Amino acid sequence: GDLAILLRDLPFVAPALPPMADLNAAICKRLHDELIAGMKQWVLNSVEGMVSIPLLHGRLEPQEEGAPRRIPLCQRHYLSVVSITDHRLALTRLLCGSFYFRGLRTTLQDHSPASLLCRKCGSDLETPGHVFMQCRDLQTVAARETLRETLQREFGVTLRTADSAADAMRGMQKLIFDLKTVVPMARFIYQVVRAWRWFGRRLPTMVSELAPDTDEEADYWNFESAEEDWEWSGAEMEMEIDL
Repeated sequence: GDLAILLRDLPFVAPALPPMADLNAAICKRLHDELIAGMKQWVLNSVEGMVSIPLLHGRLEPQEEGAPRRIPLCQRHYLSVVSITDHRLALTRLLCGSFYFRGLRTTLQDHSPASLLCRKCGSDLETPGHVFMQCRDLQTVAARETLRETLQREFGVTLRTADSAADAMRGMQKLIFDLKTVVPMARFIYQVVRAWRWFGRRLPTMVSELAPDTDEEADYWNFESAEEDWEWSGAEMEMEIDL
């Protein structure tokens, strides 16, 4: 019937539907539990397999009590903790892969090395870790220094210089997936994407829930793409970020 067809067409292996005559409450509950488990695993596998969203790989959702844990589907902490719309929107777009990074490729060997380098400093592959935590662009460096001072002053968090893009990525994840440091981190991300003229650019696949609340974000057609050439002039936490 229709239910069997629906189960067959799911993007993951679903349990077989038994004959209708054999269905009972216990079997229905088992089917429900198996479907939920399969769906969650499919979500995790899909996220881990997408090159464009490296910040979500291995994501641990912070908890008000206890250690962070892996949750495939939930109301993400930053959607309620980051109160400023533009900051929250910039962070959400970064996490969901809405910004273009030249160095995020499935097969790097198919592209010339020069085409993968950072468009601002040219010193390394253009990845989120490099752009936000390593790039020597003046505006980015200034925003990063402000972040470093804020983290140390308000949270007792030391932001160290990253030795590699992988270290930088892990450091970003620690700051983003924390109930307290996500707020200054979202502000920093907003400042950097504005400097890159990413903020305000909209992909064809973006849907209504990403619509802006501010005139600045709504006027996105006045922003240039980051691909275009252009010139520009609390209580202390026991936490240390090694970048």
